[in-house]
Amino acid sequence: MRRSFGPLAICALLVSTVLAGQVPITSVTNKHNLSLSGPGPVRATLVNEICVFCHTPHNANPATPLWNQALSSGVTYTAYSSSTMAASVGLPTGSSKLCLSCHDGTVAIGNTVTRGQIAMTGVDAQGKLTGHSMLGPNLADDHPFSFAPVTGPQIVAPPAGDAVRLDANGMLQCRSCHDPHRQEVDPVVKKFLVKNNSASALCLTCHQKTYWLTNPSSHQSSTRAYTAVQGAHTGYATVATNGCESCHKPHTAPASTRVLKAVEEATCGTGAGAQCHGASGVALKNIVAEFNKLYRHPTYDTTPSAHDAAESPSSASYRLPEVLSTAARHAECADCHNPHASYAATATAPKGSGKLSGVWGIDSNGSRVDPSGVPPSVREYEICYKCHADSANKPQSPLAGGGPYPPYPNRVALQFNKRLQFDPANPSYHPIEAAGKSTDVPSLKAPWTTSSIIYCGDCHGNDTGPRAAPTPGTGPDGVHGSNIKHLLVARYDMDNLENDPESAAVYALCYKCHDRTSILGNVTFKLHDIHVVGGAVPCDQCHDPHGISASQGNSTNNSRLINFDKRWVTPDPQGRLYFQDLGYRTGRCYLTCHGKVHSPFSY
Repeated sequence: MRRSFGPLAICALLVSTVLAGQVPITSVTNKHNLSLSGPGPVRATLVNEICVFCHTPHNANPATPLWNQALSSGVTYTAYSSSTMAASVGLPTGSSKLCLSCHDGTVAIGNTVTRGQIAMTGVDAQGKLTGHSMLGPNLADDHPFSFAPVTGPQIVAPPAGDAVRLDANGMLQCRSCHDPHRQEVDPVVKKFLVKNNSASALCLTCHQKTYWLTNPSSHQSSTRAYTAVQGAHTGYATVATNGCESCHKPHTAPASTRVLKAVEEATCGTGAGAQCHGASGVALKNIVAEFNKLYRHPTYDTTPSAHDAAESPSSASYRLPEVLSTAARHAECADCHNPHASYAATATAPKGSGKLSGVWGIDSNGSRVDPSGVPPSVREYEICYKCHADSANKPQSPLAGGGPYPPYPNRVALQFNKRLQFDPANPSYHPIEAAGKSTDVPSLKAPWTTSSIIYCGDCHGNDTGPRAAPTPGTGPDGVHGSNIKHLLVARYDMDNLENDPESAAVYALCYKCHDRTSILGNVTFKLHDIHVVGGAVPCDQCHDPHGISASQGNSTNNSRLINFDKRWVTPDPQGRLYFQDLGYRTGRCYLTCHGKVHSPFSY
C-alpha cells in the first residue's frame, strides 16, 4: 500500500533530515511560518506550504541546509567594533548569511530559488522586511556574530551540550543564540532564543562579567519593577529578570557602542527605553534630577562625550588622566560606577563603598590602581583623582580656562592638583588620604577626632542628601549635583561677604565638623571671632580647605592649612606675605588684610 504525505509532513521530514542532530520544528505557530496560515504579519497571500520559504528538497541554493531563499549579494556590511573587544569581527559568514537574506532588508521575502517571488503581505513595496526585525546592512548596533570568541576571564566558550553552540568552525553565529524553528523556548521574550533568558541566562553562557554574580550587582539582583512602561523591551518585569537587557539591546540598539539602549549616561536615566535612575520609579532615588541643579558634574551637559571603557593612563587612544587642556571634559556615570559591580555595601573611609565597586582609580603616586577587597573598590579619593589630580583639563585649572564656576581662590601656593594637595607628606591637609598632622583640634565635633579620615563626599555632593548640613536630607548621596557652588553638601559663602556675614547657616559646611562655639570662642586662635565675625573674613581667606603641597609650602608657613587667598590678603609694605608657626597655638603674620598692615602681627 502506497503511503501519502501532506506538505507539512514532508517539510517536517525534510527539516529533521537536513538538520540531523539539531532540534526539528516543534510548532508551526511561530512567525517563521510565512505561509498563508502563518500567525505573523509577514505571510504569503496564496502559498500554504511552510518550509518552502527557506528550504527545498531539490535544486537548492548552494548553501546548507538545502536553502531556497535568495541570498543577499553586493551588500556592504558595517561590522560591530569595540575598543575593549579582543576578537575581530568580519563580514557575515556561515548560517548568519542565511538569516541576513531576510533580515538585512536587501532581498524580498519569499524570493525563492524554486518558486521565484512568492507574493507576500506585511512587507514594503519591494517585498522587503521592515520594522524592528530588519537589521539592515549596518550591524554595528547589533551583538557581534560571525567571529571566533577570544576566551578570557570575562568571555568563556559555551559548555559541551549547552543549547548555545558555536558552529563547526568555532564561530559564533546567529544560530548560536537563535533557533529559527522554535519561537517560544523563552515564553516571555518569544524571540526564537535557544534557551530561556530570564535573568540573562543565555547571555551568561558566554559573558562572565566580573562581580556580576559575586557581589552580587544590584542590577543583577534587584527585584524592583522594570516593565515596558519604564523602558523594558523584553517582556520581563523586574530589573533582575531583565538582567543584561536592562541596559543593553542585542539588536538594533539605539547606541552602537556596546549595544546600549541609549547614548552613554542616557542609558542610566534619560534615554527612551532606559529610565531607571530618573523619575521612572525603578530606582529608589532620582539621580537625574541632581544633574538639573545649578552646580553639577558635566555628565548630561555633553552627549556623547569622550568617555570610553578602555580609558587608562597607559591607553594610547583613550588616555585618562587627560594630557591635553583642550580635551573634552567628561564625568560619565561609568567613570565612577561600574554597572556590573555596583551594589549596596558600606565601607569605612577612605575605602570606597559598594556603589563604587569595580572602578579603577589613580593612587597617591599618580599610578593606576584597580579594585580589591570587600567591597571590591579602590579608595574613594582615587576615583576623584582620575579627573581632579593630573588631568590637564581638570576643573579650576587656568590651562583649562579656569572653569567651570569661577572665581576661585588665588592662593600664595596655588595648586589645583588634589593628589598633591592631600599628600600626607604635606605640611598640612584635610584628612582624605591619612589622618591630619595636628593633634590639637579642639573644635572637632563627635564623632570626628584627630585620627579620623574623611571622604571627598563629606564636603562635596548633594545639598539635599544624607551628608547635607545643618539637617541631613533624604535625597540621593553622591557628587552628582548641588545647588551650592563647588558642588558643596552645605552652604559656605566665600565671595559675597558683605551681604552674608558669618552665621551657622552661612558657614554650615565648616560647622558640620568644627564646633562654632569653639571657633568663635577663640580656643586655638585668640582673634578668630574678630576676623570671622567682626571683619567678615571667611575661613578660606586664610585656610586652604584641601592642603598645601610640600613642593610649594613648609611646616613653618603652612601648618594648620594656612595658605592665604591673594584676592583679599596682600603683601605688607615690605612685600612679605606669609605666616610663621611659632609653636603651640602661637604664631605671627606678615601681610596686609582688611585694611590693616601686619608687619608682623603676633599672637
